Amino acid sequence: MPTPTIIIKEKQETRQLEVKRMAIYKQTKIVEAEDEDHQTYFVFFYKEKYLNFVTAKKINKQSHVAMAFKKGVVFHPPHPFIETVLSSHPHFKKQSFNDLFRKLPKQSTLQETALIASYFESFIKKEKIAALIKSLYYQERRDGKLLSCFRILHILKDVAPDHSLLHSYSGDMNFTKYAERYKEGDPAILAKDPIYVEKKMYGYKDNDQAFHKLVKLYSKEDRVVDLIALYINRITQTKKADDYHTLHALIVDEFNEEDTLVILEDLYQRVPAVNPLKQTVLNTYLKLGKLKNALTLINKHKLKLKPEQSQQLTNLVKENKSLAGEISPDGLQKLTLTLLEADDEEAADILHLAITSLMDDHNLAAIQTWSEPLRHLPEAAPVLQKVDEMAEISEDPNHQQRLGELYHYFHQPKLAIECMSWDMELRTEDPKPVHWLAKLYHEVGMEEEHKAYQQLYIDMVKRA
Repeated sequence: MPTPTIIIKEKQETRQLEVKRMAIYKQTKIVEAEDEDHQTYFVFFYKEKYLNFVTAKKINKQSHVAMAFKKGVVFHPPHPFIETVLSSHPHFKKQSFNDLFRKLPKQSTLQETALIASYFESFIKKEKIAALIKSLYYQERRDGKLLSCFRILHILKDVAPDHSLLHSYSGDMNFTKYAERYKEGDPAILAKDPIYVEKKMYGYKDNDQAFHKLVKLYSKEDRVVDLIALYINRITQTKKADDYHTLHALIVDEFNEEDTLVILEDLYQRVPAVNPLKQTVLNTYLKLGKLKNALTLINKHKLKLKPEQSQQLTNLVKENKSLAGEISPDGLQKLTLTLLEADDEEAADILHLAITSLMDDHNLAAIQTWSEPLRHLPEAAPVLQKVDEMAEISEDPNHQQRLGELYHYFHQPKLAIECMSWDMELRTEDPKPVHWLAKLYHEVGMEEEHKAYQQLYIDMVKRA
């Protein structure tokens, strides 16, 4: 999955940005991106609806954008959540805040409009935001919507706690009545104010009761990505298998296998101690043929393989044409050790493949050293005895034919040819090395040499 880029448009200028990270916080998703001059931008979404982008300036530490990256759940690209949010927009057009807040009341409630205005505290003067929220308040007041007025005042209090409007209505009997009902947690009134509920519960989302209220709210509003992010945060705190299984079900219901793996890999980086998570990631690596990733995970956590996992790993190894090119010698060593200790019936074959692969770039002494951790395992003995025999006779002219046979066993035809050629020079009347050379040249595709040695072998047998 490549690192995503986005296109922004401001007046007649178009610019490409590289996405750096995304925060999911309460109702918002905020994407931080950077242009080629390293200028930072923030792209705002309400739930998954695009609002506007801004150029980063000095960010107030208590502002919404600052809190989003401090207390929200942050994801770095490439990540399916970022792709989900950005993919429905070919580009992002800049609009003035006046235009934005003129359109919003036609698309959202006035409470939502006030809330969205509060997101831009670091980019619009606080006085202007407060004036907008005040105007929304009076619009509802004129229409006699006192409960909506009360809710808008709550938002104004977060933006400008000393605003004169708050003091003017602090003793209003209607608002006092609402304040009591909110304080008592009146279910009837809270059920109609999800913005308030989310604000209150989000700050305590690590608490079981608050967490489950948020789960209920996000499920009701079909905010799947927000719900998954909430569970990701939950698991980093609880590390409970039950929470993981619920999260996994949510993910696989929404994303394909490759995207699910990316999400789970991100979760693993956050909380590697959850055992069922490690098993899911391992199983997916094995299923998708990611041999190196599987080995790294197995070795890091010393995972004991189940029989079906051992079989999958064995099959992957057999399908790999050049183990040494894909896996380091240390990785090969741990792979064979893992399979041997798992009593895999094909482990000895994998050891044979590993040593065959190592022989492309390593001498016999190095392979003997590499095999030391395996020598206590009986299943490894037959293969390792051949390596030891090769090291013992490698410089002995009287055993070059045997050395060539062993190189052939480890699929090293060129080295086997060298040994058989030396043996043929020493034993000019023996047809065996000649027969071997005919066979070896045929295996490496050198047909002219194959035919020459085959004919020589026939002639030598006839003379015998």
